[in-house]
Amino acid sequence: MAPPSDNGTNRKQDKEGLKKIAIFVFAIKIIPSMPLYQQINGKLTTVKEKPFKLEKDIQNLVEANLKSLLDLDFVKTELTVQDVRFDTLAYDSTTNSFVIIEYKKDSSTSIFDQGVSYLNQMLKNQAECVLAYNNAKKTNYSKADFDWSQSRIIFICREFSEKQKMATDFKDLSIELWEVRRYANDTLIFSPIGKSKHAVSISPLMKSSDNVKEVISKTIPYSEDTLFKGFPEDIHELYEKFRDGILALDPEIVTKFTKLYAAFKKNGSNVCDLEPFKGSLCIFINLAKGELKDGLGLATDVSKIGHHGNGDYRIQVKDAEQYEYILSLIKQAIK
Repeated sequence: MAPPSDNGTNRKQDKEGLKKIAIFVFAIKIIPSMPLYQQINGKLTTVKEKPFKLEKDIQNLVEANLKSLLDLDFVKTELTVQDVRFDTLAYDSTTNSFVIIEYKKDSSTSIFDQGVSYLNQMLKNQAECVLAYNNAKKTNYSKADFDWSQSRIIFICREFSEKQKMATDFKDLSIELWEVRRYANDTLIFSPIGKSKHAVSISPLMKSSDNVKEVISKTIPYSEDTLFKGFPEDIHELYEKFRDGILALDPEIVTKFTKLYAAFKKNGSNVCDLEPFKGSLCIFINLAKGELKDGLGLATDVSKIGHHGNGDYRIQVKDAEQYEYILSLIKQAIK
């Protein structure tokens, strides 16, 4: 039996650890030269940054708020595997896979080499990760119960250098970058560094590095390309239209791909999911039964039907005729 995963039920996000943080911003990119302001009695005052003194300070904050920040479950801190030590081992219930998290106080280290090496160690020593999970969750799972093809590593730093960003900008490399900054008024900015539109495949580098070859051969980062492989072009185009419309509803919405669907998330919680089929596109709205106001009755109640997406409502579309109305339904799930 596989560990519990994201199987379509509504999941309440635990945000207790963020109660003392006045403002939480989930942005696409931090602009270093852009100051942060606070409005007091109609006037703006600059908020000074309160830098983290130690990597451990970043680690403690992230581990205490892992579900809220990254939608991951905490497994173990400082896990030693062979001759390396993972700062944090986490579990992703959406992909049923393990995630390594490493923290950097500055941007002077080679995260590409470390990322590939650590992923390689994880894949070679799967039993250590499973043992840590079983000890933490009081379960008895085996290596076969997890999806190792979705293993990935996340680096968290105040600011990554352009060299570091370029070195990890491969569309099929399971390395993610997140930047974090803390300010004097208890404001935290936590933002992902996405892959560029021109990101290429890392495959050409496989011949020059055994570590890279090992990691790439065993991991398959899901993407829009993998999701729509083998589907008709018109279904992909229909998805693109709804994708753009959903992302335009709120600048804090980001996309996360799984094997079967694309999840649109805000602050770690699913807003809706889009799942392609041969002749249609299914949209799952993450609201519980009775919460959706649907005057036209387009949405089907799937609360008692097994499905991959999150939420109790499904809309099956074959064209964009009700595009604007469907977006208005999805907007109800944005919180």
